[in-house]
Formats: sequence, C-alpha cells, structure tokens
Amino acid sequence: MNLGVSLELRKWTWLDSILLAIRTLWVSYQASTIIPLFSDESKRWILFFSFVLLFLVSYIFYRPGYMNVSYFFIAECALTGSMFVFLMHQFHEIGVYSFFYFPIMMIGFVSQERHYRWIGPLLVLGLVVIGTWTAHLFTISIILQISDMIIFYILGYTLGRVAKINNKMKVLISSIQEKNKTLEQYSKRIEELTIIEERNRVSQDLHDTVGHIFTSVITSLDALPFLIKANQEEAESYIKEISNLARKGLDDVRHTIHQLSPKGESLSLSDSFKFIVQDFMKHTGTKTDIYIQGTEKEIGKRMKTTLIRCLQESLTNAKRHGKANHIYVELMFKEDAVTLEVEDNGIGSENMTLGFGISTMKDRLASMQGLLSIQSSQTNGTKIMCTIPLAKEIVI
Repeated sequence: MNLGVSLELRKWTWLDSILLAIRTLWVSYQASTIIPLFSDESKRWILFFSFVLLFLVSYIFYRPGYMNVSYFFIAECALTGSMFVFLMHQFHEIGVYSFFYFPIMMIGFVSQERHYRWIGPLLVLGLVVIGTWTAHLFTISIILQISDMIIFYILGYTLGRVAKINNKMKVLISSIQEKNKTLEQYSKRIEELTIIEERNRVSQDLHDTVGHIFTSVITSLDALPFLIKANQEEAESYIKEISNLARKGLDDVRHTIHQLSPKGESLSLSDSFKFIVQDFMKHTGTKTDIYIQGTEKEIGKRMKTTLIRCLQESLTNAKRHGKANHIYVELMFKEDAVTLEVEDNGIGSENMTLGFGISTMKDRLASMQGLLSIQSSQTNGTKIMCTIPLAKEIVI
C-alpha cells in the first residue's frame, strides 16, 4: 500500500482548536498522573520528554494552514502506540487501556482517505493485541475495553467526516461565489450591450420615421406659397394634410420618448409603473388602475427594464389593437418571483398571433428565465401575465 504524502492547505477551524485543547489537557493529565508513579529519576525525565515529544511531534504535521495526514497518522500511531505498550508492560493493569482512548479517536479523525479506513483500525487492533500480550491480560474484561475503543474510533471518524464535509462545503460555496461574480460581470456586460442596442434602435426609429415625416413637412411648407398663389382651395386641403402629417410626427416622437422612460432609472419599480401609467392616461385618455401587492424588493436594472418594457408594450397593445377604455395593472412582489398582470376590456382575439412587440417581450422574459402568459377572447378582452423568478441567496 502506497502511503503517499497527503497535503491539504486549509483554514484552522473551531473543531481543530477543540481537539488541540483536548490534546493539551490529555497530555498534561497523563504526564502528571503517570510520571509520579516512577521512583527512578532518570525514568521520570525520559517520560517527561516522551510526553513533550508526544504532544509536539504530532502537531508539527497538523497545525493551522498545514496538514500532512500521512506523517500525522504515522507519528500518532508510533508515539502513542509505543507509549501504550510500554505502560502495559510496566503496570499490567486494565486501567492502562484508558490511556489509548484519545489517540484512537485522533487516528479515527484522520482516517478519512480510502486506504486509511482499513489501515487505521488494523494498526489500532495490532497495538492493543501487542499491549495485551505484553501485560498478559487476555481475560473476559478485554472485550469491554475493545468495545470502548471502537466507540472512540467511531467518534473520531465521525468528527473527521464532519470536518471534511464542512471543508468541501466551504470550497463549493467559494466556487459558487466566484461563478456568481463572473455571471454578474457577464450580466452587466449584457446590460450595457442591451442599452447600446436600445439606443441604436431609437436612433434608427427617429431617422426612419420622425426624420422622414419632418422632411416631408418642410418640403411641403416650402412648396405651399407657390400652391396658394396657384389654387387656394387645393392649398387649404394641402395644409390639412401637412397638419395631419405633423401630428403624426409628434405622436411618433412622444411614443419614442415614452419607450425610453427616462425617469425609470432613478425611481423604484412601483414608482416607475405609476409614472408610466399616469403618462399613458394623460396622452391616451384611457382609464388605467394600478395595484401594488406585497413588499417591494430591490431588483436588478435588467429585470426592472424588462418589466417596464413589458408594461409599456401591454398598455400600447391594449389601446392600439384592443381599443380598450379601461385597463387594470397589477404588480405583485412574491417570495420567489415578481409578477406583472395587465388586463383590459377591449376587443380580444380567440386566435392571437404573436407580433413583433409580443415576441420581443417573450424573448426578454426568456433571457431571465421568466414566463409570458396571454389569455384573450373577443368578449372578455386580453390578460397578459409576465413572471420573473428571483434569485435565491446562499447563506454561509
């Protein structure tokens, strides 16, 4: 069996501190109890240095920031095992077995690797047999002593498993936290790209729609003086067309500005919703009721932007396609999700097809593991429900 060096760097835990304290008390108690039993001064000094060595050597290989399991295992078995055999040879008493209880627990504590799981018990059993043979104590009472030793070994092994699992959990949590930081950076980058894409979209909309309309208005106004001189009635009709074209341009500008929602950055989600609803009622004259349920929670900018876009698209569709005159908006903060419901009394559709706006809304929600649900009928209007789950925090 290859007993290679098993080196593990980790932080010193409370369990290690407890074991160090117990070991200090154990060595002190055993030294103060055993050394006075010898009258020979030289033997006393030998035992004293043996106990000092017994305490120090083991923790040379097992200390804060450094743990060499193989060397600690060998040192523990060699030093405490030889001391146990020596004491059994000297005293020939059952009480000597109690000296070996704590070392057995420590051997069980470090016997977590696969090859130590059977080497540890075999070594302990071998030392017990050698000590018992040396003291000639093969009696029925040895069974009780062995059962006690098994209990201490199991206790040490259990504590070792707890320490090992706890260390793995800390490493796993640390890894998760690092990945969360990476994901957060990635999310911020995606958000920046989304903002750039949104700005480009708005610029394109302004160029393609508003710019074209105002260009037409300017051109028409330039030609108007000549048309008035030629035909006044046709000029009046032409003026009305220019007026309608200008109004359409104004509506497009308002719509573009409404999509930007400039106040949404500094407001909370509920306040942003209230601002959008009030602005919508002001420009469309549509009665809109808004309800906020639950305790509002702080959410990320990306989630906030997604919900705002969903609300804007839902309101626009309710008015433009559904011809609704009453809309109900409900924002619900749940324990594990944020839900938006927009319901209108307009003209619904039994076979609704997803247009560009609804498809974009669905894609936005899907990017955040959210769901989009639409219920629509010609008699009951349309109900849109958007749900985005909240990320759960890990408590360390």
